Amino acid sequence: MDGNSRSKAVVEAALFAAGRGLSLSELSSLTGISEEAVRLIAEELSEDFRLRDSGLEIRSLEDRYVMQVRGILAADVVAVAPREMEAPLIRTLGVIAYRQPIIQSDLVRIRGNKAYDHVRELERMGLIAAVRSGRSKEIKTTKAFADYFGIESNRPEFIRRTMGQGRRCIGVTAMFRSLAERIGLDFVVVNPYRPGAEDLETLGEIDLLVLSPGYAEKAREHYSGEMIEAGCRTLSELKEGAELISGAVSDCPDIEPLLGEIDAILLEYRARARGFPPIHPLTSMAKDLASDLHIPLDDDGATVASSSSGREADILIPTHQDYGMDIVERIKQRYDALLEGLSPSR
Repeated sequence: MDGNSRSKAVVEAALFAAGRGLSLSELSSLTGISEEAVRLIAEELSEDFRLRDSGLEIRSLEDRYVMQVRGILAADVVAVAPREMEAPLIRTLGVIAYRQPIIQSDLVRIRGNKAYDHVRELERMGLIAAVRSGRSKEIKTTKAFADYFGIESNRPEFIRRTMGQGRRCIGVTAMFRSLAERIGLDFVVVNPYRPGAEDLETLGEIDLLVLSPGYAEKAREHYSGEMIEAGCRTLSELKEGAELISGAVSDCPDIEPLLGEIDAILLEYRARARGFPPIHPLTSMAKDLASDLHIPLDDDGATVASSSSGREADILIPTHQDYGMDIVERIKQRYDALLEGLSPSR
């Protein structure tokens, strides 16, 4: 290997090994040649990568050169970021990058209270900057973020475009917030029925809206995009709804654990319900619950109705539940109310 070939190989190896931008002076020290000669080698390497249509590229960033993932591919490989970043932290960082500058209170609304810890950790890593804005903070990515993920510019609008390639913006009603969190969805909570000014702005930005069955016509007064009507009155409906969302969204990383959990819980409740007497459902929810638990129906059975129906019944199923409660726990409350009402010990 002649001197020029060796210098070129050292520059390429250094850029690969560094995982960050290297200045001309650093590269000059490594190769023992002038900064101008290093610059020419770096430009030559950049052209080599371009001609072979590589997934990597060598870019000039101010006074430095960096080997990075091609910008148009960055959004495809964020999920395989270095191992020290766990999936929840990566998802919070993704929301910040996609929506920057974002107010911390809005980030918490999207990602939950764990976002406070994530912000502190991402600041420690130097990937974001959080500046006081009123009672909250305004957050955006740093130059280190662009270097870290191989994105050629740290301008917020460029980052948003890069992160948004092939990505859908998802809106969910408050009822589905915990489901969205459970399946690892990047989402924003929105009220499409009686929207305020902020909701109307959000409805204009989202590509897909998740809402309860029967409310699409009401939501259509304010939203014209794609909708998924996902049922969640029973565990079987919840599973079907989660699968519908997963089919429409490319990235639901935590859906399989949820589906497994639902199957296990449903088997447990069906075992508990085995041998219970029949019921006489007065509302569709009561009928659906009985069907999900394989409880027989009979006009002479105990009457069952949802609490919001206003019907008098032997057993009332809770429906006015706190949306802050986990969605699986809300459904379990309904099953518990039905089984406890039918229990011979009552």
